[in-house]
Amino acid sequence: MVNERVMELRHHQCPRDESWVEYDAQGIFLERVCDKCVKSKLAKYRPEILSGYNQSDVDEPIEPDF
Repeated sequence: MVNERVMELRHHQCPRDESWVEYDAQGIFLERVCDKCVKSKLAKYRPEILSGYNQSDVDEPIEPDF
């Protein structure tokens, strides 16, 4: 039942007068959301996408060029 509700909210069509646009940390459009669905729709994004990150946050070795 809970999973059905979450899936339903992820595809929820927000009323224009009760919704707003959410952008990622770089200013790229993500979703149109409202109070009813905001948590469900944004849950599919990693926290770094919403809050921002820089190179020091990404601790991956860089492969050398051959």
